[in-house]
Amino acid sequence: MATKQAPLNVRKNIRAALFKTLIVPVLVLAFFMAAPHWLDSRLHDAAANSILADTRHSLDEREQRLAVIAATDFAAVCLNCPPGMEKLRNNFERNGIVANFQRLRWGLWLSIALVVGLVLALAAVAALNKKAGASAESLIQNYRRAWKISVASSLLVVFLLIPLLTYGTFEFTVLLMDSYVPKLLILIVLGGVIALWLSAKTLLKRVPLEFQEGMSREVTPTDAPVLWEKVCAAAAQLQTAPPDHILIGLQLNFYVTELAVLHDGGRVEGRTLYLSYPLLKQMPEDEVLAIIGHELGHFMGNDTRMTREFYPLRRKIHGTLVAMAQSGWIGWPSFQFLNYFHWCFGETEQTASRAREFLADQRAASLTSARTAAQALVRFSVLAEAFQRNLKAAVKNNLLNPLQMSLQPVVREQLAPEREFWTQLFEQKLPHPMDSHPPLLARLESLGQNISGDEAKNIVLADTENAYNQWLAGRDELFSGLTKQAEEVVSKLRARSQIADADIGTEAGKELLARHFPEMKWRGKASSGWVSLVILGCFIVFFLVMALVIDDTAAHWIFGSLAVLFLFFGWLAWRHQSTAELTLNVEGIFSVRWKRPLLFKDVEKVSAQQNYSNVTLTFRLKEKQPPIKKFTLLPMARKTVGLSLNGYNEKPAVLAQAIFCYLTRQTKPEAAEAEREE
Repeated sequence: MATKQAPLNVRKNIRAALFKTLIVPVLVLAFFMAAPHWLDSRLHDAAANSILADTRHSLDEREQRLAVIAATDFAAVCLNCPPGMEKLRNNFERNGIVANFQRLRWGLWLSIALVVGLVLALAAVAALNKKAGASAESLIQNYRRAWKISVASSLLVVFLLIPLLTYGTFEFTVLLMDSYVPKLLILIVLGGVIALWLSAKTLLKRVPLEFQEGMSREVTPTDAPVLWEKVCAAAAQLQTAPPDHILIGLQLNFYVTELAVLHDGGRVEGRTLYLSYPLLKQMPEDEVLAIIGHELGHFMGNDTRMTREFYPLRRKIHGTLVAMAQSGWIGWPSFQFLNYFHWCFGETEQTASRAREFLADQRAASLTSARTAAQALVRFSVLAEAFQRNLKAAVKNNLLNPLQMSLQPVVREQLAPEREFWTQLFEQKLPHPMDSHPPLLARLESLGQNISGDEAKNIVLADTENAYNQWLAGRDELFSGLTKQAEEVVSKLRARSQIADADIGTEAGKELLARHFPEMKWRGKASSGWVSLVILGCFIVFFLVMALVIDDTAAHWIFGSLAVLFLFFGWLAWRHQSTAELTLNVEGIFSVRWKRPLLFKDVEKVSAQQNYSNVTLTFRLKEKQPPIKKFTLLPMARKTVGLSLNGYNEKPAVLAQAIFCYLTRQTKPEAAEAEREE
């Protein structure tokens, strides 16, 4: 049984997303607020040094001029020239200082507009979320409005941050060092343009409102007349329209949807009811009817609109969030705004979801009885766990197709003795493709049923006639394709299990693993380092020119040393890239940049971060180890190893997939099938 997960702290996630949304714009605003004062201070220092160095005037005259300069606000002179300062302002204008202050003021206004706009948009999303809890209709309307505000705000953030960050970086480096870093500016501009393009493309593209339901088939009234008769009678009793389509598949799930569904035989649209083939063969007729009544209940009242409008919209938004997460670091504030929207509506969504599930349970009870509906929920939960265990046993012990086997022996022999399973049972949530369900205990209480662990055992272990035999008897040919697919899945899982459990210390295990995971090598691309080398070359030429032009011995040494230093760095970068090589085998990874291989047996987990086309893998080790890289600034033991996959003669995403497959010993389906046939 799956371990219980800690409940999500929605409010904590909201606060985190709010902070991450505002941190970069607020820092940019803080810079443009401070930059005019910084520039003013630099001008005062320059003026004071010029006065002190002017020996044509007496000491008293210089002190008087210093006092006048100290009392003068150069920013005010440039932006709003007071009377008597026209000559000084004209001098500043000739030297471009007036234009500098004006650009900083524009940066300040745009920064204020960005932060104020974000705050107002965030407040609007929060206010719409507060109103959304009034009803299902209110949730749909306000959710849609908040999403439009979020999309517009996210695009605004990217549009404004690109020029503000670019110009702010330029001014910061000039004020700090009296020079600027072209490479950094180019990086921000290019990254911003790419992030803008990716963000706009992601936010404005059409997300298909359909999902795939493989290993399933549609059954028509001609195929299954008894089943359709039962479903139509249930719909009539509940005073709702019957579904347009019924799908039966291998999922351990029952659901309804008004989204288009792609199944093995084609595509269906409209109201679709999905039934679980494995559970139809395990659950009695009255309990399956209770579940069908629950699902048909979602086609009644406001639930119909939720099913048709809200959940498709939420599905689209989820897809957009996933895509936006890959838009790059400059698009990070925009993604965080969307994340704030997502979490802000989280509690409201869950409240609405719970309400509609409780209401659907009441409709199931009205179709059968409260006791039958409760028993169906209990049996569903227990059989889902029993099926997973039986599947593992079938894979491991080369058993028959688990679809044809009764689950009662699994419940009796494995689950019944486990007290912890029955204790945790009533806190579990049932799976569903479109929303989250309340815990089982809450649903039973809503039905007015108090079922203990011992009663739950008796319910599941009682001998009953399953719904399949009563509704689909003699129709096995309809599901021969599903049965064959199930057998193929079990065979592939069995082959993969053998590979995953293979002992590399034995000859047989080593041969098996070597056949499926041969050693792979990737070399570094020399072309990937040309951009850096060109930029370094520009710096070297600049330093050499400065060393030759400036008539000062100290400048010769400083700029000459910098040119030599950058030349050395360029040689190191070229040598580093031209000799780069990554080796992957079933035992681990080795890079020429490392002192030793990274062994998979030492890895606890791996995570991937994508930034534009580059992918960086972070391996978390089971125990701290000395640094693996040849060159490191902090030679201390650590539990993580980072690996950038950019610059090799293969796409980073392909490299990441290969490393993950070797780490987890996951073969491609066709490879596992070939192994099974051999």
